[in-house]
Amino acid sequence: MYSLKLRITLLFLAIFLGLFSLTGCRSEDDEKEILQLWIMPNSPDPAADMLHVLRNFELENPGIEVHVTVLDWSVAWTKITTAASTHSGPDVVQMPTTWAASISAMDALMPMDSLILASGGDSAFAEVSMKFARPIGRTVATSVPWFVDVRPLFYRRDVLAEAGISPQTVLNWNDFRAALLKIQQANLTIEGQVISPIGYPGKHDWNVIHNFAPWIWGAGGDFLDSTGSESRLATKESIDGILFYLSLVRDGFNSRKNLTKNTTQVSMDFDEGRLAFWFDGTNKTLYLDSPRFLGGSSKNVTARNYSVMLPPSSPEGKRTYYFAGGSNLAVSNYTEHKRSAMALVRYLTSRPDVQLEFSRVAGFLPTLLSAYEYPYFKEDENRGIFQQMIPHLRAYPAVSYWGEIETEILLRRFGNIFDLITSSPQNAWPTKEILEEIRSADREINRFIRRERERGK
Repeated sequence: MYSLKLRITLLFLAIFLGLFSLTGCRSEDDEKEILQLWIMPNSPDPAADMLHVLRNFELENPGIEVHVTVLDWSVAWTKITTAASTHSGPDVVQMPTTWAASISAMDALMPMDSLILASGGDSAFAEVSMKFARPIGRTVATSVPWFVDVRPLFYRRDVLAEAGISPQTVLNWNDFRAALLKIQQANLTIEGQVISPIGYPGKHDWNVIHNFAPWIWGAGGDFLDSTGSESRLATKESIDGILFYLSLVRDGFNSRKNLTKNTTQVSMDFDEGRLAFWFDGTNKTLYLDSPRFLGGSSKNVTARNYSVMLPPSSPEGKRTYYFAGGSNLAVSNYTEHKRSAMALVRYLTSRPDVQLEFSRVAGFLPTLLSAYEYPYFKEDENRGIFQQMIPHLRAYPAVSYWGEIETEILLRRFGNIFDLITSSPQNAWPTKEILEEIRSADREINRFIRRERERGK
């Protein structure tokens, strides 16, 4: 009897302890703070790569768990603007630089000046990225620089050697044209591939404006004035830059057929050994340096022979401007986890070791200048070139209506120019029609800006 009572008592005690243990575990899980982070496809495996970078953050902050959502670029703008207008969405969001002014105008982002100050102030970051952190017309920063996207000039060492070109002599536009002409006249075939001097895409591409930008700036032109209130596209300098870039097609250095392709297709031509020169982002190196079983091409002729150089800067080399894109990080005004969200942004943006690790997995460059002190940048020739570009970066004006100008006007107008070229006879060049299209674009941009400013945007 006593034994039975003892067994029943022990059974109830075991059940009680088990329930207590389960309750304790559930309570611990319930107390964990969940942060929602929205990003775009910034790397080969964006969700897994981001979680890898965040691993130490969660170890250092055991009460916080970060849930990463990857937004495809095709839907990212709609999802972010919808979240901003409905006071919903993530705690922390990747903010592409050209979107920052538009989202800031919706008053959906928290002020970030205190975090930037705690990270060393504006001067701790790449200057070009800070322009989007604090858009034109705003007195406070609404995002913190995260990474920068630059476009060096990739080239084939073996092709330049065969054509008798020293990479160190390609400094300005005139040098670049001379190098392209030498390659064209050399009529090279290497490992079964006929070599064209250069390739760049045309109408069916998302990078069209980015590709024109450094040539416009290098000639002394611009898209808008410094206040973002008037178009500068039809100035002599801007037109000179546009016409030089297009002349690479006129003179046969870039095939007219490429104007019907997109970036991915022309990039593949470079990868497979058909181009001597190719402009691309720094993340291109991830593909060229990775083995085929990881989706790369590290053993083909281009991967074995590629290097990068600084892009030719201007007609005489007197101006040095390189295109900059990239993204910042912002915290929603409507987050219920302000302190933790700010801590996450600070972790990703203000720690050199974290900036370096993200650069390793994504291939983009840090915006935190102290990250460049690591040997990773100083001891690699290509990454050393990337670093040299940082002080000379330039970007579009940080006005709230730039997105519409880029996507609704410039893409269409430059697309019309490519149509004019591809529809012209091979021995004809539509200079007059190109100039009229540029001037029409200029007038349309000014009409659009007037309407937007009248609306108070």
